[in-house]
Amino acid sequence: MVKNGVRLFLRVSYQQFILIFPEQLRIPFHNHSNKKCLYSGFMVLAEACLLELIQAHFKTDACEITVSVFI
Repeated sequence: MVKNGVRLFLRVSYQQFILIFPEQLRIPFHNHSNKKCLYSGFMVLAEACLLELIQAHFKTDACEITVSVFI
């Protein structure tokens, strides 16, 4: 992956993170009548938290992230 990234975009570093849905929430979310709203809100929150963490680590607001979600 790193070799492909270096070849495609010079001087751009890539890092992958996997956020795992907490086991304690899987059954309640699955059984909820409005799953779409719950999962959507959870993913928006996860993306916001990850972006904030990355921006704080690099001490800049110039970082961009891309999120892929698999349920």
